[in-house]
Amino acid sequence: MLGIIRVITLQENSAIQLHGDLIERRYGLPVMSRCIPDQPRGVYDAQTEAESIPKIIRLAGELEQQGCTAIGISCAADPALLEARAVVNVPVLGAGSCAAHMAMAYSNRVGVLTILEEVPPLIRGILGGAYIGMDRPDGVTTTLDLGTPAGRAGALAGAARLVERGAEVLVLACTGFATIGLAAELEERLGIRAFDPILCLGAAAAASASGTGASAAGEVHRS
Repeated sequence: MLGIIRVITLQENSAIQLHGDLIERRYGLPVMSRCIPDQPRGVYDAQTEAESIPKIIRLAGELEQQGCTAIGISCAADPALLEARAVVNVPVLGAGSCAAHMAMAYSNRVGVLTILEEVPPLIRGILGGAYIGMDRPDGVTTTLDLGTPAGRAGALAGAARLVERGAEVLVLACTGFATIGLAAELEERLGIRAFDPILCLGAAAAASASGTGASAAGEVHRS
């Protein structure tokens, strides 16, 4: 069982389960999804990330106690990743770092599309010299903005700008891009691989569960 920690407070069960459902449909893994409390706009700056860390650590412990054999943090900034690993005895995966590692398997010219003012440090560190730059959709400041027509249009425009700058693959550094299914649209419109952080997390979890990782990268893009 994979435990997914949503770093936004949601009320509707379908919304809470959405990222887990993406992983279940693609990889066949059973998923248990839980939200951190009291963060209705999610994690989108240093303050909200700091507020989320003790909540994520606590929830990671609860998911382990409930039988989860791996835990995924559904946020591309990977908040509390190292802290959670220190307090549980099962693998803890960060959506952002999984996407960055997957992108590095494909190209040494990687662009990052994010809703933050800066690229999450773990992603930036993994990409190293392969990093060609970032872009941020105009008018988007939280993951909720991506669900609007303007937010989606801004994300498409930002991705196109990265391609113009020479990006050969894209890391989608917000799990809200998974919520709106942006990766498939970018690949169709721009002809570029776009790494969905939730599907990359799912690929890593599936490889861990099976004990084999050779085909994980290909599985991200299987339709």
